[in-house]
Amino acid sequence: MSISRAAGLAALTLLAAGVVLPTATASADTTTLYVNAQSPSCSDAAAGTGTEADPYCTIEAATDAAQPGDTVLVNGSYPATTITASGNPGAPITITGTGVSLPQLNFQGVHDVVLQGLQVAMSTGALQVNDSSDLTMDSLTVNAPANTASIEISGQSSDVTVSRSNLQSSTSGAVKVDQGVQHTVITTNEITSGNGGTGTGVVLDGATGTDITSNTFAGVPQALTADDASTGLNIENNIVYGGEIQVSADSTSQSTTGYNLFNPSPGGDLYNWAGTPYTTVTAFQTATGQGTQDILGSPTNAAGASPWPAEGSPGIDSADADAPGELATDITGSTRVDDLTVPNTGTGNGYYDRGAVEFQNPLRVYQPSVTPQQTATGYPVTITSGDTNPWGTQVTRTFDFGDGSPLLTTPAASVQHTYTKLTNGRSTVYLITETESGQSFTKSVTINPPGPLVDHVTTTEQNADAPLAVTVDDTSTSPFTITSCKLNFGDATPVITKADSCNGAQHSYTKPGTYTMSNTLTDANGRTATASSKVTVGPVFVPVGPTRVLDTRAGLGAPKARVKAGGVIRLRVNGTAGITDASSVMLNLTVTDTTGNGFVTAYPDSAKRPTAASLNYRPGQTVANLVDVPVAADGIVDLYSSAGQLDMIADVEGYNTLTPASDGTILMNDAVTQGEFRQVLDTRGGPGLPKLGKVGPGASITFRALDTTDLGCCEYGATAVVLDVTETNATAASYITAYKPGSSRPNTSDLNFAAGETRSTTVVVPVDAQGRVSLFNHAGSVDLIASVEGFYQPFGPTTDPANEPMTPITPVRVLDTRSGTGARKAPMGPTSDLSFKVAGVDGIPANATGVLVNLTAIDSTTNGYLVAWGDKSTQPANSALNFMHAQITPILVYLPIAHGYADLYNRDGSVNVTADIEAYSTN
Repeated sequence: MSISRAAGLAALTLLAAGVVLPTATASADTTTLYVNAQSPSCSDAAAGTGTEADPYCTIEAATDAAQPGDTVLVNGSYPATTITASGNPGAPITITGTGVSLPQLNFQGVHDVVLQGLQVAMSTGALQVNDSSDLTMDSLTVNAPANTASIEISGQSSDVTVSRSNLQSSTSGAVKVDQGVQHTVITTNEITSGNGGTGTGVVLDGATGTDITSNTFAGVPQALTADDASTGLNIENNIVYGGEIQVSADSTSQSTTGYNLFNPSPGGDLYNWAGTPYTTVTAFQTATGQGTQDILGSPTNAAGASPWPAEGSPGIDSADADAPGELATDITGSTRVDDLTVPNTGTGNGYYDRGAVEFQNPLRVYQPSVTPQQTATGYPVTITSGDTNPWGTQVTRTFDFGDGSPLLTTPAASVQHTYTKLTNGRSTVYLITETESGQSFTKSVTINPPGPLVDHVTTTEQNADAPLAVTVDDTSTSPFTITSCKLNFGDATPVITKADSCNGAQHSYTKPGTYTMSNTLTDANGRTATASSKVTVGPVFVPVGPTRVLDTRAGLGAPKARVKAGGVIRLRVNGTAGITDASSVMLNLTVTDTTGNGFVTAYPDSAKRPTAASLNYRPGQTVANLVDVPVAADGIVDLYSSAGQLDMIADVEGYNTLTPASDGTILMNDAVTQGEFRQVLDTRGGPGLPKLGKVGPGASITFRALDTTDLGCCEYGATAVVLDVTETNATAASYITAYKPGSSRPNTSDLNFAAGETRSTTVVVPVDAQGRVSLFNHAGSVDLIASVEGFYQPFGPTTDPANEPMTPITPVRVLDTRSGTGARKAPMGPTSDLSFKVAGVDGIPANATGVLVNLTAIDSTTNGYLVAWGDKSTQPANSALNFMHAQITPILVYLPIAHGYADLYNRDGSVNVTADIEAYSTN
């Protein structure tokens, strides 16, 4: 080895170790000269040039002014640059910087120069080194044009080193060393595939005495090509990933290779030596005597698609530490370390790794875990380090338990601590801090007073568009962490077990109904508790229309003919008006031009007709009522007329289903805070309501029924409202139609009346985004009153409804003052109250929280009204049902209940009342 080559390697070793290069022995002082062409104060000639405030404008001017041992710090973009300045042995000129961009960089006839730490972007050619010696290019990132070498060394250059750099292959090579160049060292570089996955890493064209050491060739098809008598070549400790090494016959003289790790492409060669390809290490060694300690690595030896080492790679601790050009640090500047989990199979100290990267200690410091996360005083808490430490490195940790106890410093990865005090005797959150390797982590633990394990597990509907699905809500309490939960959903499905609380468990039932869900909880103290609760799943309501689906006057939904006494209309629901898979349907049922005293009963097709009536009529009347009727499996409901002849009309206002495509809702009510039958419209004026005046013929009135825009309101997001609508002071026979503002007014009627009558009905009507409803009057002028009974609201996993889904049933009569059903056998007198049971009777669950009840006023002795309310609310100020003397008047109302009873108040005269339950909800 020549003296100059040894000096160059010694300087490189110092660089790799992170040591500042020594200055010239002639001077104890060194200077940093700044170059920044973008600075407005830059100059190449002014006195004092070269400071950070007054930098040079060009790299040439700065290097020409530099003395041996000086550093030139470059920043910014420059034109093509040629450097001719040199340093002295042991005191090189060092050129460094970041983000340098220039079309071409040449070193011409220089010696004792270090180019270090630059990211160089060139646009017209390679980084050229010509007729230069003792030049080190270290820790570079070089971007050169396609098909151009990143670095080219030519002329009479010698002792040039390219180290610890990131370079890209091309057809000309990442590093090209030309004819006549001697003693080049190419070491510890990462050379990656470029030029579309083709190209060569290192190209030697007649260069001699070249060392190719500890490089990583990543996916480069030709890692090394040596031609034209590139003799004296030494190739050691390289990782060749997906490529091969080619050495021509005239280049093999005095050339050696060994300690390389190959991971070839399928069917690829390892070597092409003297014109002969070799696909196996054994074949190459046998034929050439070369390839000492060469090995093949399987794909598991690398992390993913990168050739960088991972634990278990055969390249770890297996390199020749004495190889020419081997550095004491790797491409990142990290020192060589001994992996204690693998044997040292290398030469020299035995633990250098092959390739550009030295596998470092995989110790990683992470958050500790705390178990349990809550417990009672007097019970230990375990804090366990979250570190990964496969080498078993000795680590010292300090724990601060946050309760004023002494700090604990220990090499143990797991410690215990027992808390004995609480703040004011209440549950206390302590912060535990673990400090190690200069990092601190904080975790919390909750310490509780002693107490029992209290099991409180319920369910909420998971989503209105999946009405048979439920989510478990676990609000159980224990001073200890709950460690397991067993859930039996009560439908013969297997019991499920969770390794913590029940909260968030999900289940889908196969059919609607009320189920008994039971559970068993266990806490960290080994205690258990059991509980059960009722789960009701059922259909959700989809508001539609109103849409007319039956009119015997026009032949819609049935033949064009009057319905005779005892006649039954079989009305198809599913497949009509956009309805699919309805389990029940909400119909506004109207009879007109009646000739007898009778009633209409709605019920599922082919089922036994119930005794309860949906509406009653007298000769010559037009009567309407809202009904909620179950739909038979064939999608049909039956409408029975008892006496005389009549025409029948039906308008759909919504339907219940188990399979909503969208828009599933639940009937809600806030009677406690808003009041039952909360009045939102009175055209005559009233407390808090403006006097708007009568609604004229062919006119509509729009008003706000719900507060759908206030996030803090229970009505937020509601899509439909249940309204009690009353007309009075009518000047002509007419009808009222309720509809959503902004939509086309439907050709339907909700409330029919004659001049001078006062009548009520219940409607379900979609609301607009502002919660508004429109009411249309057909003829004459009329005052209108509207009160909110409830509203329909979508819900999901984060919106728990106040009620479970409504369960429609075949109507059940729970009150008839004519027969003594549900109350004494006597009409309601003036200013009288009546309470009747609506839950826990006739199959209606005792825990019902709301009912749809069809109220009918019969044979009143005067014009009057009924007030209705459930026992969850107080008596409202507004009426539910207005009736005329001696007539039969029905209305369907929703009443929220708490203890199973509903109440009625009659102000004037005497009147008989019947009540039929059509649906109920539970919570």
